[in-house]
Amino acid sequence: MSDKINIYQMYVKNNCKLGFYVRSEKWKPERFAKVVEIQNVEEGKMIEGEPPYFGGFKYPAGHPKEGIIMGPRLVTLEADWLDNGVRITDRGGSFNWEQVYPQEKI
Repeated sequence: MSDKINIYQMYVKNNCKLGFYVRSEKWKPERFAKVVEIQNVEEGKMIEGEPPYFGGFKYPAGHPKEGIIMGPRLVTLEADWLDNGVRITDRGGSFNWEQVYPQEKI
Protein backbone atom coordinates (compact mmCIF):
# COMPACT_ATOMS: atom_id res chain seq x y z
CA MET A 1 0.00 0.00 0.00
CA SER A 2 1.29 3.45 -0.92
CA ASP A 3 1.58 6.35 1.52
CA LYS A 4 1.19 8.99 -1.17
CA ILE A 5 0.33 12.53 -0.19
CA ASN A 6 -0.75 15.47 -2.30
CA ILE A 7 1.05 18.79 -2.86
CA TYR A 8 -0.94 20.55 -0.14
CA GLN A 9 0.07 17.91 2.39
CA MET A 10 3.69 18.15 1.22
CA TYR A 11 3.59 21.89 1.94
CA VAL A 12 2.42 21.21 5.50
CA LYS A 13 5.01 18.43 5.92
CA ASN A 14 7.65 20.94 4.72
CA ASN A 15 6.87 23.18 7.72
CA CYS A 16 4.55 25.33 5.60
CA LYS A 17 7.39 26.37 3.30
CA LEU A 18 7.30 26.55 -0.49
CA GLY A 19 10.29 25.78 -2.70
CA PHE A 20 10.16 22.01 -2.49
CA TYR A 21 10.36 19.79 -5.57
CA VAL A 22 7.81 17.37 -6.97
CA ARG A 23 7.44 14.92 -9.79
CA SER A 24 4.18 13.79 -11.33
CA GLU A 25 3.82 10.09 -12.03
CA LYS A 26 2.77 11.20 -15.54
CA TRP A 27 6.14 12.87 -16.26
CA LYS A 28 9.35 11.27 -17.48
CA PRO A 29 11.35 9.99 -14.47
CA GLU A 30 14.08 12.62 -14.79
CA ARG A 31 11.64 15.54 -14.76
CA PHE A 32 10.69 17.48 -11.65
CA ALA A 33 9.46 20.96 -10.79
CA LYS A 34 9.68 23.41 -7.91
CA VAL A 35 6.48 24.37 -6.07
CA VAL A 36 6.59 28.17 -5.87
CA GLU A 37 3.02 29.14 -5.03
CA ILE A 38 -0.24 27.68 -3.75
CA GLN A 39 -3.29 29.83 -4.34
CA ASN A 40 -4.48 31.76 -1.26
CA VAL A 41 -1.70 30.36 0.92
CA GLU A 42 0.76 32.65 2.66
CA GLU A 43 4.12 30.94 3.03
CA GLY A 44 4.83 30.02 6.62
CA LYS A 45 1.14 29.74 7.48
CA MET A 46 -1.09 26.71 7.64
CA ILE A 47 -3.48 26.08 4.76
CA GLU A 48 -7.10 26.76 5.70
CA GLY A 49 -9.56 23.91 5.32
CA GLU A 50 -9.70 20.22 6.12
CA PRO A 51 -6.88 17.91 5.04
CA PRO A 52 -6.08 16.25 2.75
CA TYR A 53 -7.68 18.59 0.17
CA PHE A 54 -7.89 21.75 2.31
CA GLY A 55 -10.99 22.70 0.37
CA GLY A 56 -14.09 24.65 1.16
CA PHE A 57 -12.46 28.07 1.08
CA LYS A 58 -14.51 30.93 -0.32
CA TYR A 59 -13.80 33.81 -2.63
CA PRO A 60 -12.71 36.79 -0.49
CA ALA A 61 -14.67 39.98 0.17
CA GLY A 62 -14.66 42.32 -2.81
CA HIS A 63 -14.27 39.50 -5.35
CA PRO A 64 -17.12 39.27 -7.91
CA LYS A 65 -17.84 35.75 -6.61
CA GLU A 66 -17.54 36.75 -2.92
CA GLY A 67 -18.74 34.03 -0.55
CA ILE A 68 -18.94 31.29 -3.20
CA ILE A 69 -16.86 28.19 -2.53
CA MET A 70 -13.85 28.05 -4.85
CA GLY A 71 -12.57 24.99 -6.65
CA PRO A 72 -9.16 23.40 -6.07
CA ARG A 73 -6.29 25.70 -5.13
CA LEU A 74 -4.03 26.41 -8.07
CA VAL A 75 -0.40 25.39 -7.68
CA THR A 76 2.38 27.15 -9.58
CA LEU A 77 5.31 24.98 -10.63
CA GLU A 78 8.61 26.10 -12.16
CA ALA A 79 11.04 24.05 -14.23
CA ASP A 80 13.22 24.84 -17.22
CA TRP A 81 11.59 22.08 -19.29
CA LEU A 82 8.04 23.48 -18.90
CA ASP A 83 6.59 25.86 -21.51
CA ASN A 84 7.83 29.33 -20.51
CA GLY A 85 9.33 27.66 -17.43
CA VAL A 86 6.02 27.67 -15.55
CA ARG A 87 2.92 25.53 -15.18
CA ILE A 88 -0.18 26.29 -13.13
CA THR A 89 -2.15 23.21 -12.19
CA ASP A 90 -5.43 22.58 -10.40
CA ARG A 91 -4.31 19.01 -9.63
CA GLY A 92 -2.42 19.77 -6.41
CA GLY A 93 -4.93 17.72 -4.43
CA SER A 94 -4.41 14.58 -6.50
CA PHE A 95 -2.22 11.78 -5.26
CA ASN A 96 -0.11 11.33 -8.41
CA TRP A 97 2.77 13.46 -7.02
CA GLU A 98 5.89 12.53 -5.15
CA GLN A 99 8.29 14.85 -3.40
CA VAL A 100 11.79 14.61 -4.78
CA TYR A 101 15.14 15.87 -3.61
CA PRO A 102 17.19 16.68 -6.73
CA GLN A 103 20.96 16.96 -6.48
CA GLU A 104 21.00 19.86 -8.91
CA LYS A 105 18.35 22.52 -8.45
CA ILE A 106 16.59 23.84 -11.55
